[in-house]
Amino acid sequence: MVNLFARTPADNFRVMPYNLRLFAMLGLWGDRRKLYRLYVLLLLAYVAIIFPKPVRITDRHPFESIVRSVSELIFAALCYLTIIILAIKSEPFRAVIRKLEQALELFRDKQDQCSQLIIEVNANIHRFSLGYAKLNLLYVLLFNIIPPMYNYPRYFLQWRMPEDNRTVEFMLPLMQDLYGLDVHHNIVHYTISWVAITPFCVFCALILWFKGALFMLIRYNTLLYQLVNRLLQQYDRESAGGLLAQKHRRLQQIVQLHYSAIECTKLLDSILSLILLNQCIGCLLMLCLMLFYITRNHSLNVINIAVLLMSIFIEMMCFSYLGNQLTEENANISHSAFNCRWYDEPIVIRKYFLRIILQAHRKATITAGKFYNVNIVTFAQLIKTSYTYYMIMKEMF
Repeated sequence: MVNLFARTPADNFRVMPYNLRLFAMLGLWGDRRKLYRLYVLLLLAYVAIIFPKPVRITDRHPFESIVRSVSELIFAALCYLTIIILAIKSEPFRAVIRKLEQALELFRDKQDQCSQLIIEVNANIHRFSLGYAKLNLLYVLLFNIIPPMYNYPRYFLQWRMPEDNRTVEFMLPLMQDLYGLDVHHNIVHYTISWVAITPFCVFCALILWFKGALFMLIRYNTLLYQLVNRLLQQYDRESAGGLLAQKHRRLQQIVQLHYSAIECTKLLDSILSLILLNQCIGCLLMLCLMLFYITRNHSLNVINIAVLLMSIFIEMMCFSYLGNQLTEENANISHSAFNCRWYDEPIVIRKYFLRIILQAHRKATITAGKFYNVNIVTFAQLIKTSYTYYMIMKEMF
């Protein structure tokens, strides 16, 4: 595992190489014949986690427990759909990584501000990847370790009492009926359930970490727009009195890089559009249901729901912040181009600048299902809408 995350100088101009090593283990990168590993894990996780979940109100499962069960089901469905869409969209996924690496490769042998920016951003992405992995490990620990730490001491304090006098009801990592086992009161059944679902909770945490790779791709795409801005600013400082052929060559490079950035945005949008549509709908429903459950329950069961709530909130916030940054960096290109005093240049140079400005005016965005742009404003609207639905649900029930 240490080798998977080892960083070398050659990685400074590559796109998340350490993440792709893990992707390759499941066939999402490299040899597609390994995809069967992913499908086997998804099937086993479905059998252990999703299929046993109660979704009908009964005496054993009152309304609040069904609310929790549905919330967990939505969360699991989002993990499933994300990884399945990534498997289906593997060709655009590979194409965007190839385009990003080709663009970064242009600066490998240079010692200028652009190459330094690439190294700096790549180092930050690497730190984010490690930090996000640790965060998901924390989710697993909170989600799977706290319940048994709470349940076993309570049970063994009462195990000498007659069975009819025992009042222990176990705190469950997941609200489910595991194929007829009495996971609420029988310690053996509870242990079997906990041992069965823990590996697949780790697998779901791994899928969440895979989602972090999507954050990184957006950040790499934003980096290309930042490089275009840096090149334009450099052109403005150094082009005075330069030869026409030299200016022509430099502007060709800038236009091509800008075009590559726009192409990457289109590819990313084709990959993320359906994922983000599911994410937005799921986030809306989960925030509403989880807030309802947390306010109606004051037991330690809310810890696991709070972990899921924090996870989905952070994911959506990252997508929104990075989508907003991507749009702003592209918009800044038109300002940088206009400040180059292009109107004083020969007509052949002016044509390049007009092309850059017109391309920058076409909004570069990441969308949810092609319906609306994913940015800070829409994230705030999503939170507001979720809270409104929660208030309606609270009044009704």
